[in-house]
Amino acid sequence: YDAFVIYSSQDEDWVRNELVKNLEEGVPPFQLCLHYRDFIPGVAIAANIIHEGFHKSRKVIVVVSQHFVQSRWCIFEYEIAQTWQFLSSRAGIIFIVLQKVEKTLLRQQVELYRLLSRNTYLEWEDSVLGQHIFWRRLRKALLD
Repeated sequence: YDAFVIYSSQDEDWVRNELVKNLEEGVPPFQLCLHYRDFIPGVAIAANIIHEGFHKSRKVIVVVSQHFVQSRWCIFEYEIAQTWQFLSSRAGIIFIVLQKVEKTLLRQQVELYRLLSRNTYLEWEDSVLGQHIFWRRLRKALLD
């Protein structure tokens, strides 16, 4: 896979209708690893995350939203992603801020707050021009 996508199930419409559509059907096409489609049934979720998600993917896309920050599974996956990045010694995490997250809520996840305040991330835009720039930057990050 080009990227394993970590996101809240409550943001799945955006992931399916925007992210998957634009990246997998775009030029060049990218192959994403997604829970609902690529995880092996009957295998423990943690094992799927590690083996199907991280080991078989070049990058990780983290879709940050209010729902993401409030989800224990998302935070668990994100923490594994941090460990994966550290152990593999490569900058492989791409953050997409889908919507502004309340600072008080974000501060509860200290490491995520620190990372977002120190690293470049992509912000989803509602404008046509903003989305064009967003997709161009995301494709470039996936190709690097």
